[in-house]
Amino acid sequence: MKQEIVKKDFDFGWRQYMPDDLIKLTFLNQKGDILDIGCGTCQLYRYLKKCGWNGTYYGIDIKKYENYDYPKTIKLMIGDALKIDFPKVDTVILYNILEHVDDPIKLLKKALQSTRKNVLINVPKRNEELWKFGIVEYHQLDKTHKHCGFTKEEIYNLVDLCGGKITKYIERGKISANIGINLWNSIIPKILIYGLSKIFRSKVYYQEIWCEIVKNIR
Repeated sequence: MKQEIVKKDFDFGWRQYMPDDLIKLTFLNQKGDILDIGCGTCQLYRYLKKCGWNGTYYGIDIKKYENYDYPKTIKLMIGDALKIDFPKVDTVILYNILEHVDDPIKLLKKALQSTRKNVLINVPKRNEELWKFGIVEYHQLDKTHKHCGFTKEEIYNLVDLCGGKITKYIERGKISANIGINLWNSIIPKILIYGLSKIFRSKVYYQEIWCEIVKNIR
């Protein structure tokens, strides 16, 4: 086996961890049977079961990950989500997947066509105001992303183009706008750094956008 000189596979913990607020949002807004697109190691299934959920779970991912025990009661499908026939379910989950595909409109439209009730999505939020000051958002570090996050306007436009409408919109994962302040020390006078920190401290930024989407019956 050829030795890897530079690490290529990055695991940010997503294969086994999901934030409590995202679990709660999912449990409170799921409508029954679930199709989890980009299911990873099916950690969402495990969390929902702990909450008392008893529906049928379908998971789709491009590959099956090694050294993980998948639940025996799930219906797992391996392959390209755009090429797999989706089962009819009550809720489709698209968590942190739309930023990974070249055509997010096509995937979201397919999800809406297969759901009986709703689609739940979670995507990285793009805060370009922070970029100007050398502040890197965590999702920019993922080399598998096809898009640099989404703005609120882009999400609403994306959903509308897919024939859906947003019934719930939440920005989650508050971040500090002063996270990169130490980077400024060598290039900006300290008095200006202090002023900038006070300005940014009054602003609120979020890392991710969560939405509930339903079909838009025109």
